[in-house]
Amino acid sequence: MKVEQSQNNRIIQKQTEGMNPIERNGKASENERSEKLANKDLASLSEHAKILAKASTSLQEQPEIRSEKVNALREQINNGLYQIPVDQLASILLKGLQS
Repeated sequence: MKVEQSQNNRIIQKQTEGMNPIERNGKASENERSEKLANKDLASLSEHAKILAKASTSLQEQPEIRSEKVNALREQINNGLYQIPVDQLASILLKGLQS
């Protein structure tokens, strides 16, 4: 009687193919982790970018409409007390024409 390699041995061989050997005390895996972390890209913001981010945040916190100023002007117009600043208006119009 001749003993041939059984199907069970082939299955076990295929299951163990490509598996990593177990490393003792986990030291090698800790080294691999630290190497992977060291190889990652790093990014940092310049001081200018940090200032811009802070300014953007504070700008977003401000309301779009300054309601107290709008209400004051509305009141002046309704009471007939609002006077158009002609000098300012003329300079703004002239700047617009020069552009």
